[in-house]
Amino acid sequence: MSPAQERRRSRGRTVNTAADNSRIGIQGTVIGDVRYEIKDGDPPEKRFAVAKRHLAGKMPPKARQLIEEAVQEELVTSDSTGSLVNEVAYYWTIAVLSDQPFEVLEREEFEALDQARWLCRNGPADEWRDAHRAVTGLIGCLQGQERTGTFDSGAIDAFRSAFDRLPDARRSEIHRHLNPILSNVLRDQREDDLLQIARTQRTADDREKRVWKFFEPDPEPPRPKVLRQTEFGPFEWAAAVCGTVLGAGGLALAFTLVTSGSADTAVITGGVVAAGAWILLLWGPGQLPARYSARYPRRPRPAPTGFSTHVERTVRQQFDKYAPTSAAQRPRWTVATMRARTLLAQEIVDLYAEPEVSPGAIDWLIAWYAENFARRWAAHEPEDPDRRLRLPILAVGLGTFVGGWYYALAEMIKVQKTVAFVALLWLAAGAVLLAWSRVDVHLARRHDAAADRAEAEWILDEETFAHEERVDLLADRPDDDEMAQWLDYDKIYLKTLAMNQYGLASRDLITHAVLPEGTEAARRSRVKGGQPRFSSYVVWVFLLTVSGVRQVRMHLDFPTGVVSDQQRMAFRYDAIASAQVEETGIRFDDGRREVVLPRTDEEKDRVRRSAVPIYREFRLALVNQHTIGITVDTFDPVLLEQLLEEQQSPPSPDLADLTGALSLLEMVAADGRKWLEQTRVRRGYKPLDTEPDIPASA
Repeated sequence: MSPAQERRRSRGRTVNTAADNSRIGIQGTVIGDVRYEIKDGDPPEKRFAVAKRHLAGKMPPKARQLIEEAVQEELVTSDSTGSLVNEVAYYWTIAVLSDQPFEVLEREEFEALDQARWLCRNGPADEWRDAHRAVTGLIGCLQGQERTGTFDSGAIDAFRSAFDRLPDARRSEIHRHLNPILSNVLRDQREDDLLQIARTQRTADDREKRVWKFFEPDPEPPRPKVLRQTEFGPFEWAAAVCGTVLGAGGLALAFTLVTSGSADTAVITGGVVAAGAWILLLWGPGQLPARYSARYPRRPRPAPTGFSTHVERTVRQQFDKYAPTSAAQRPRWTVATMRARTLLAQEIVDLYAEPEVSPGAIDWLIAWYAENFARRWAAHEPEDPDRRLRLPILAVGLGTFVGGWYYALAEMIKVQKTVAFVALLWLAAGAVLLAWSRVDVHLARRHDAAADRAEAEWILDEETFAHEERVDLLADRPDDDEMAQWLDYDKIYLKTLAMNQYGLASRDLITHAVLPEGTEAARRSRVKGGQPRFSSYVVWVFLLTVSGVRQVRMHLDFPTGVVSDQQRMAFRYDAIASAQVEETGIRFDDGRREVVLPRTDEEKDRVRRSAVPIYREFRLALVNQHTIGITVDTFDPVLLEQLLEEQQSPPSPDLADLTGALSLLEMVAADGRKWLEQTRVRRGYKPLDTEPDIPASA
């Protein structure tokens, strides 16, 4: 640890955070993680490992694809261990069934389940085989119910017993991925047990203290300050020489004129002017950093860019964040921070624009500077301790210099007015040439070079230590699978909460759907290749009963898990007028954004090849003109803009947790009472007229 770091640690300092869902970074963040990365030519073992990560992150369609590819590439052979065979079969089954209501499973899914079952038919007894058999037993219960109209109590008891014997990790996986199916088999008592697990797990692992870190960009390491030297070419040398000659000639002529009048006056006047000039040269450059500082060189202001605009906005927001609440102190704060804001924004853009960092990656440094400035300001520690002394001294020096020249000019005019004019002309021309050549800047920077290097090294030490603290603070940032797990348990908990609102028990449900929708004001972040995560959601819960649909809309603050703003509505199946799913996509071959509405399998394949969905919107229209609209984002604007600039086509996003729910609601909207009658017959429910009805006005 460097001496500067030791000094900083010994002094103690605060660390900027974003607790309570406050904001340091930007809206959209892409976290550099390779957990979902797969390349052509990767061995089947790598594909299977990445497939399991996709499952943990709740992206089962991609997981299923990778598992099937790995199996086709002979991941499992006659030489494979039985444990691997069982594990592949288990995760293949989970990938097929994840978040899918039993009602929407089609022949393709059942064929995949049969292939997985055949794969491990002779596997040894281990936890993977036990878990796989428990899941297949669960599906067998539902298939038997479809054939007979009633549940086989013996099969259900066998599944429950097998489920209870599984390790906690396997039970958690089955609970998360198969909850829509479990609800059809586990009745109220067992549902209460699983609800208690969900209530505990949704706040586990310090969720409230860690979730905000997922939305913070990876902090960019500080870069050393570039101490620029002035360009001093032939033209500058010529201007400096000419300016020096003219200036020296003017001074000599002026001194001669004053001396011819009185030698004593010349000595005194020259001494006064020299003293004033010495004060200005010693103290003046520090007050003009834009000209003299090696860190803030004067240059034409570049055209605004997205990065520079973001930096200026972030600097303004961070300094405003620490502004005093007192109306009397706010003007003082504004004046005190004006120079610091300008120089900080200029330096950040100057250092980090080339090569440009990702948006938000340098926000931590801006926040650190703003916090330190606010701390010093609150402690009445001026940014420049010598500033109060320097300004009066400069005023004295300037007054001395101007007063000496004024007296000398009066004496020169008394002796010879024309010659005095020539002397002043030479002095003015010399001063202009010297200023244009920037020889004063060159000399000042050479004089301060050692001090500037020492200051730059000290600042880099301070920033490096702050960066290390920032990295340490984000070290326990949640993984993508943790974010997915918390959201899964939120969905389970909110489904039960909605059931309690309507006084429903598990036996009253035919099925259910839970749709989380990121709010407009939410912060968003995603791991490369992963689904977007939001800091707040609107969660839609649809409870499908024999008599109709109960719907609850709730706001979920994801870092805390707090639920608010509940809105409830109930309607009968014949109150549904229409339902549709609309995808807005962008084509990367010509950069054209358009609405794509795939309807057949052939159209879906064509769209998947030519366009990438940006968002998917589900709209459910009722006969009373009420419309339920749910929009699901897939790509955040920051990533999309980056991909468009690089003219790259991203992989198609997974919408696994929404596919089953959307399919179910589309089916209900399309078939209405027909779907209800078919489901009622399969499940052995009572006739409609014996069930409590929903009023027609709903």
